[in-house]
Amino acid sequence: MIKSSSNSTTTIKKVWKTVEPYLYLSPAFALLFTFTYFPFLKNTGLTFFRVNRYREIRAFVGFDNYIRVLSDERFRQAIWNTFVFVIGTVPLSIMIGFALALLARKRTKTSVVYEAMYAVTMAISVSVVAMIFQLAFNPTLGIINKLFGLQIEWLIQPGTALRTIIFIQIWANIGYNFIFMLSALRGISEEILESAQIDGATGVRLLGKVIIPMVSPTLLFLFMKDIAYAMTSSAFILILMYPVFHSGGPEGTTELIMSYVYGKGIAGSNYNAAYAATSVGFILSSLMMYLSLLLEKRVVHYR
Repeated sequence: MIKSSSNSTTTIKKVWKTVEPYLYLSPAFALLFTFTYFPFLKNTGLTFFRVNRYREIRAFVGFDNYIRVLSDERFRQAIWNTFVFVIGTVPLSIMIGFALALLARKRTKTSVVYEAMYAVTMAISVSVVAMIFQLAFNPTLGIINKLFGLQIEWLIQPGTALRTIIFIQIWANIGYNFIFMLSALRGISEEILESAQIDGATGVRLLGKVIIPMVSPTLLFLFMKDIAYAMTSSAFILILMYPVFHSGGPEGTTELIMSYVYGKGIAGSNYNAAYAATSVGFILSSLMMYLSLLLEKRVVHYR
C-alpha cells in the first residue's frame, strides 16, 4: 500500500514537471493565438470567399481573389517596389550599424555620448522621423537642397521618391542595429582577439576571420528581423506620400505590398483584394525568411 502511494506521488511529480513550463507560457500562448494566429487563419480563410464592404461572406470563389490581385498591374509593381525596398534598406542599415559598433566597441570616458548619438534613431517615433525628413527634403525650404544647391522634389519625382524613402528607412534602422551589434562585439573576449593578433590576424583579416564569425548569430538575427520588417513596412509611405497615396505615390513608384493592402482594405473597403494581397505578401515574406535561414548552416558560427 505504501509502495503504491509512493509510485503515485512520483508519477504526479513527473507529470507536473512536464506540464509546469507550459502553464507558465499559457498566457503568452493565449495572447499570441488570439491576436496573431487566429486573425491570420481567419484572413487566409476569407481569401477564398467574396465579401462585401461590411466583411460579410457572400460566395465561395476559390482562387479568384488571388487571380484578380495578381492580375493587377499596381500590385505587381508593389511587389517589385517591396523587393527593391528590402534590398536597398536591409544590407546598408546592418553594415552602417556594424561599422558604428566597431568604432564604439572600446569603452572610453566619452563613450556614453557617442553611443547615445548612434542609438538615438531607435528612440524617435516613426511619425516624428517622417516629419523631420519631410522638412529636410522639402524642395524650397529643405536643408538637403540648400546644402547642395539643388532643386529636386525628392518625394514627388518618380525617380527619387522611393530612393528617398529607402534613405529614411535606413536612417531609422541604424540605431536598433547598432545596439545589438555593440552588445555582440563587446561580448567577444579580449583574449580571443589578442590571440588572433599574436597569430598575425590584424586589420581586415581579423575582421573577416575572427570578429564577423563571432558575431554572425547576431548578424543573422538582424538580417531576418530587418527583412520581416521591410516586407511588412508602410509607415513612411502612408505618412510622407499621403497627398498622392491613393495613386501609389508618383507613378506608383512608392507603392509597397502593405500600402497596397491599406489602400484596398482600409481606404477603399475592397477586402477581397486586401485579404488576397496580404496572403501573397505573407508567402513572399516566408520565402525570403526561409532563404535567409539557409545562410545559417553556411555562414553562422555558434561559440
